[in-house]
Amino acid sequence: MRSKLNKFLWHIQIEKGFSPGTIEAYRLDLGKGFIPFLHQRGKSEIGEVTKDDIRAYLDFLTTDRNNSIVTRARKLAAIKSFFNYLVENEELKTNAASSIKGPKIPEREPAYLTEDECIRLLESVARSACPKVSERDMAIILLFLHLGLRVSELTNLKLANVDLGIAQIKITRKGNKEQYLHLNGEAATALANYLASRPKAQDGRFFVGTNGGNLDRIRVYNIVRRYMKLANIDKPNRGPHILRHTFCTRLHQKGVGTFTIKDLAGHKSINTTMRYINIDNKEQAEAIDRLEFGIL
Repeated sequence: MRSKLNKFLWHIQIEKGFSPGTIEAYRLDLGKGFIPFLHQRGKSEIGEVTKDDIRAYLDFLTTDRNNSIVTRARKLAAIKSFFNYLVENEELKTNAASSIKGPKIPEREPAYLTEDECIRLLESVARSACPKVSERDMAIILLFLHLGLRVSELTNLKLANVDLGIAQIKITRKGNKEQYLHLNGEAATALANYLASRPKAQDGRFFVGTNGGNLDRIRVYNIVRRYMKLANIDKPNRGPHILRHTFCTRLHQKGVGTFTIKDLAGHKSINTTMRYINIDNKEQAEAIDRLEFGIL
């Protein structure tokens, strides 16, 4: 099974262009969770796996691991993708997971920061950052807020792909799609300030640690969480993704069209973009409701 898993991981990296974070999630969900469970049930070959084995694994995740609905759905999706790959490459005749329905995930509205919270967050960086990293951290927060980058897009940004002369950067989206994004005045100034004190990078990455080494996604998450905590911003999610949600929501609030938001955010589906519009419409209704005089 391990050799087949390694081929699958290579496939989604090279041929599908999945991000390093997604590949690592597949490796852990399948290699550290699903396959060891199958071994415990006496299954050593992938062709021996049945629907009952997969259902038993999902039950195990619920009762023994206390995994959430979202986590169980993600792990089932990884199993289905793995089996689909094996069928497509004629290593399996049928996909034992194809007819198994995952748990229904209640749709959640994406959290985002208000204008006031954005300003408080930026002020927390200016006020609290260590001098060695203050320019870097400000540039990171502003790129999330002004360009809506994913963490992988930010950590993989190369110095050669930043052109302050024309206020533009080139990033690599999901599926290895390259896209040029405009830098507004604040973002361009922040990047220029960081460049003036940036340590020499070891492999050409734009954002680096104080010793020139790469910033990994965990370090970036910690940077964002630290400043959100210092700004007393209490949200369900304090990671970088809430800043991406904020980017999309603020664009809509400022009158930017849905398809432009979709393009800027790199969404594959317009349905993803529509979530931010639904949020704003709800807020508009609530705002009007607050105008009632209470006389009727």
